Amino acid sequence: MSKDYKKHMILLLAISFLCRSVIAALTELGNDEVYYWTYAAFPDWSHFDHPPLVGWIIQLFTMNLRVDSAFALRLPALVLGTFNTWMIYRLGVSLRNPRTGWYAALLHTGSLYATILAGTFILPDTPLSTFYLLSLFFMFKACGLNARQSYATRPVYFLPAGIFTGLAMLSKYTGIFLWVGTFLFVLLYRRSLLKNVYFWLGILVSAFLFSPVVIWNLTQEYSSFAFHSGRISFFGEGIKPFLFGREILGEFLYNNPVNFILFILAVVFSFKTKNKEVQAHGLLATDTIRMILLQSVPLIATFLFLSLFRATLPHWSAPAFYPLILLAAAYADYRTLARPVKASVAILIVVVVMGVMQIQTGFIPLTPPSSAKEVSSAEPYKELGRNDFTLDMYGWKKLGERFAFVSRQQEKLYSESAGNKGMSGESAILAHRWFPAAHLDYYVARPVGKVVKTKGPVERTHKYDQITQIRGGIAPGERLYYIESSRFPEKIENTVPLDTFFVYRCGKPVIRYVIHSVTSE
Repeated sequence: MSKDYKKHMILLLAISFLCRSVIAALTELGNDEVYYWTYAAFPDWSHFDHPPLVGWIIQLFTMNLRVDSAFALRLPALVLGTFNTWMIYRLGVSLRNPRTGWYAALLHTGSLYATILAGTFILPDTPLSTFYLLSLFFMFKACGLNARQSYATRPVYFLPAGIFTGLAMLSKYTGIFLWVGTFLFVLLYRRSLLKNVYFWLGILVSAFLFSPVVIWNLTQEYSSFAFHSGRISFFGEGIKPFLFGREILGEFLYNNPVNFILFILAVVFSFKTKNKEVQAHGLLATDTIRMILLQSVPLIATFLFLSLFRATLPHWSAPAFYPLILLAAAYADYRTLARPVKASVAILIVVVVMGVMQIQTGFIPLTPPSSAKEVSSAEPYKELGRNDFTLDMYGWKKLGERFAFVSRQQEKLYSESAGNKGMSGESAILAHRWFPAAHLDYYVARPVGKVVKTKGPVERTHKYDQITQIRGGIAPGERLYYIESSRFPEKIENTVPLDTFFVYRCGKPVIRYVIHSVTSE
């Protein structure tokens, strides 16, 4: 690394790692994170929702769940997120110069997706981001794209690019777009590489690494391919402008408003500036810009198109913005836009601090306050906390402690009544959806040696359909616990309430739980 920026990078990496570690330690696991814990607890060659790599990464960092805590589960994200910042710096250096690399590292740090979703929380996007950046690094090298603006291709680098693309595909299906962008670039601007054996070997390596996922899907009754094809189908749905606007707004916020504006300015400038002028001023080589756009536009355009018809999530296309970070960094370097780049990090700091404060204190009222009459009524706070998404990461430990107390009472009653009253120590917890099933499993059932079983269509239970079968299924007449939440109000018939419990935040009730017993039919 350049001596001018080595200290800068070391300081950035250290501070980022420390701050993200504090966030990881202070907050409980979110819906998706705790669900991916099941990928490590029940490993397989693939899963109903995603390929298997996030589960394998968790197993590796937690020594196969021997160290099983929220911080330990997030440790892969903390480590890989730090590496990603360094990796995008190296990409910026290789494509232009050390200052471009430094700006790329800052813009990456300013991205809510890169720093928090993929770099702090444990999601499939965690390994996806790492292998996406590594693959881009070697794809650029293979195609002869570098700061010297020489076009001497080095096709042998398609082999490591193929390995890392395969690992990206094992993280999330969108990893395939790395080859989509590269193939389009080769087809349009490097046709000679179509005759090179290393190009095709790289593709074969990726296909080989991904083949277990294909085989798993072909042998499963409920395949992940079928599930996701249903999620992205659009025929007969009609155009839905609201969903399209929501997708654009989500991309704007996930990538940081400053970053997003710089993306647009950099792309517009690249199109408006003539080839010779771009190279004369040293922005980026024209073919490098072409490669960046081909690595970005197809994935972004795909989900923008789908969002016209179906609900999409902004992080589905988020990896496509990594190449645009490089283009924006080069543009900021060329225009000497140091302040906006630093503002990107400042905005993220403000958002993250406010987010953690909201989770811990609820200082922004996201749920309408209930009247005093409702507090003392027979059914208090019927939908308390339903609109507060920050409660996904709050109160689960408290629920677990309360359930441990209630279950001990029930087991004592069961023993004293010779099984006529109370609940057996073997009683499982019933859920109807993968969330909150995974939260209940991790924070409520696991600490007291119990398990969660689900009942319902696989579209709702996801991997828990398989987990329930592994745990012996639900027998007719089996007694189970059922925990009703005011955040996800879903009553079922023939239940007997055992306990009502409120989770408090800063002295105010934010969630109501009712612990029931129920007999399966």
